[in-house]
Amino acid sequence: SNLETFLDSGRGVLFAQSGVSTDIQLQQANVIQSDVFDLLKSYGLILKNNLVMDQSCGRVQVQQQMGFFRMNVPMEYPLLPVVRTFNQNELLVSGLEQLQLIFASEILWDSSMTDQVNFVPLLFSSEHSGEMRGNFNLNPDPQQNPFLRMFNQSGKILGARSEKVDENGLMSQVVLVSDSEFLLDQGGGRSPENHIFMMNSVDYLIGDRDLIALRSREI
Repeated sequence: SNLETFLDSGRGVLFAQSGVSTDIQLQQANVIQSDVFDLLKSYGLILKNNLVMDQSCGRVQVQQQMGFFRMNVPMEYPLLPVVRTFNQNELLVSGLEQLQLIFASEILWDSSMTDQVNFVPLLFSSEHSGEMRGNFNLNPDPQQNPFLRMFNQSGKILGARSEKVDENGLMSQVVLVSDSEFLLDQGGGRSPENHIFMMNSVDYLIGDRDLIALRSREI
């Protein structure tokens, strides 16, 4: 209710929100139940209850048996997608080279709301992508988890913005990144370019586009 009131006053919000809650230590994942999804739907943004996999991804330490010893071995983990494909026509992502996402979900556009909101995709997974849904297997060892090798789908939207104008001419805006840990110190907050995207989003939502241009020039 507070978020709706804030947006209805002609302001903007940056959401970092996945459709699935995960715990890598326990290797568990559950679909999130929240009315925040209804708020996002009012801007034409639909978050799927899935986890996007990408061949372009970050790494995790996996314990493997090496003779008599168990050692930590760095392995690519497709559930940590590295975004390298951006909407080149959007100032908000201008100059960015990559973003690190953690357990991100796919964003869909509600085409029935074309007359009510303006939807713009911002971030995409690579053309070697996949998805995990239903039974979530978070085991990072590809020898034990064959699902991590399924990259038979094209790029998926992982970030977008949407704007809506009410009957009084007030425009409210939403920027959505489908990663609940995007802003957290123990998650995406450790990535310098994630910080740049956050600052760009804040500048964009308050209408200060000049700082974004300067920041992208520095990059």
